Amino acid sequence: MGKGKLAKFSDMDAFENVFQYTYGVWSETGKPFEKKGQWSSYFGNNNPIVLELGCGKGEYTVAQAELNKDKNYIGVDIKGARMWTGAKDALQKGLKNVAFIRTSIEMISAFFEKGEVSEIWLTFPDPQMKKQNKRLTSTGFLRLYQQILATNGMMNLKTDSQFMFTYTDELIKANNIEAVERITDLYASAKANDPVLSIKTYYEQQWLGRGITIKYISFRLDDRKNFVEPDVEIEYDSYRSFGRNARTILPQGKQKEPKTFKQITEYVREHLAKVKFKTKPEGLYEPIAYELCEIGGKRLRPAFALFACQLFCGDIKPALSAAIGLEMFHNFTLLHDDIMDKADKRRSKPTVHCVWDENTAILSGDTMMAKAYELIAQTKPKQLPAVLRLFNETVIGVMEGQQYDMNFETRDHVTIDEYLEMIRLKTAVLLAGSLKIGAICGGASKEDADALYEFGIGVGLSFQLCDDVLDVYGNTEVFGKNIGGDIVENKKTFLYLKALELAKGTAEETSLISWFKKAEFDRQEKISAVTAIYDRLDVRKVTQLEMDKQYEDAKKALEKTSLSKEQKEQLLQLANDLLKRES
Repeated sequence: MGKGKLAKFSDMDAFENVFQYTYGVWSETGKPFEKKGQWSSYFGNNNPIVLELGCGKGEYTVAQAELNKDKNYIGVDIKGARMWTGAKDALQKGLKNVAFIRTSIEMISAFFEKGEVSEIWLTFPDPQMKKQNKRLTSTGFLRLYQQILATNGMMNLKTDSQFMFTYTDELIKANNIEAVERITDLYASAKANDPVLSIKTYYEQQWLGRGITIKYISFRLDDRKNFVEPDVEIEYDSYRSFGRNARTILPQGKQKEPKTFKQITEYVREHLAKVKFKTKPEGLYEPIAYELCEIGGKRLRPAFALFACQLFCGDIKPALSAAIGLEMFHNFTLLHDDIMDKADKRRSKPTVHCVWDENTAILSGDTMMAKAYELIAQTKPKQLPAVLRLFNETVIGVMEGQQYDMNFETRDHVTIDEYLEMIRLKTAVLLAGSLKIGAICGGASKEDADALYEFGIGVGLSFQLCDDVLDVYGNTEVFGKNIGGDIVENKKTFLYLKALELAKGTAEETSLISWFKKAEFDRQEKISAVTAIYDRLDVRKVTQLEMDKQYEDAKKALEKTSLSKEQKEQLLQLANDLLKRES
């Protein structure tokens, strides 16, 4: 032991704010700790007591004590040489609401009576990735904290470790404990300037200097008798989080960077190409390959699922199989839609039923649906029930929307509200479901997952309204399908319904209804005539206003999430990119 440490230990013996009571001391004396149950006498008040376990140099303990004179703070650590710094600092500053205990955390119940502590802080603890029973938020430690913490007392974890954060998050979910705060990137969140949370210790500054985000989670600990450990695999941190010294610098190139949306989209394309189907009969499987890979698509739904997953756990892999399953289902719906709509082109390529025939297209689509469920079923067991339930709801919603769409073609009267509900089901629920499934796979809370779903609904409605506009005013080469298909098929789109509303009682209304009732007509003549009516009534502008309204609703839903400001901005940028489609 160095002379410096010996000197510090000597100082600690004389510090009036330090109590050294290790297991060795206890075993030698056999005496109970004298301040147990008597801390109010020591501090001279009945103010709440806040513990920092594993306090290190005591920086967080001292800083909190300076901020909140109406609370008493006690730092606990076994390393006396480190604690010396905080103890000396508190004495020099004349802080009377600070004390330190040098002991092991496993002995903490020897120092406090039940209910004597109101709040516990765990600041940058060793995540103990390979030793579950050593993690300071494990079930064993929670039972220990119950012995001293007031019922429903607050637990706080501030950590650089994605592993520790995810483990704690999964543990409280497994025990049906609700997080009070759950922040994946503290300094990019609304709490970035919170006086307590923004206290930066020596080690925290090290992590920030290496580009590592700081996570925070808090919850209330009740008096339940039993806890269960989370049954989930958690990826280890990619750096030496337990060393806590200069050697913990991440090796160049080893730090895990979040994937951009573009990178995620390419990742989806690569994995779609790896999905295995049988090779025979060729007439069943070749159309699937054609639909998935040659006709292709923007892969928005799986990319949104993976992006949402990454927002909540820092990785896309937990949602990968579900994301590919969502894209498989989406392409199945497109294949069958093309048959029902008698569409001859999609994304500038001949549709499956035109290249082969309708019967083949139906069978190939059914096979894709089965494959989608197979992929969804590969979700991790803990998330599978929720993901499968949501996927089923999504599938049924899309089918209901398609039926409404077909019904509207032969109905004389359709309201705008009915139309918005139809596109909510047919289009928006799949986008929203993709975001929510990704969030669930990433370990999001129910509140966050639900809010993200509502965000997806608003974006999905705006997207479909944009699609309606492009079907009339888009460029065939850019849009990827023939313009005017909705007009030719007598689709009761928002533009058509709004035109009827604006033209009510005029010759324009009569002309519009007449065009939509004609059994025989020249395709281009009908498209030109109806488009001219739309132009005169300025329905394109009115549709844009409805798009804006739905988008604003989406933004309000996003604000309800616990995502950081930066993460919310990323989602809004993706939504903007989606809605600013080339025409």
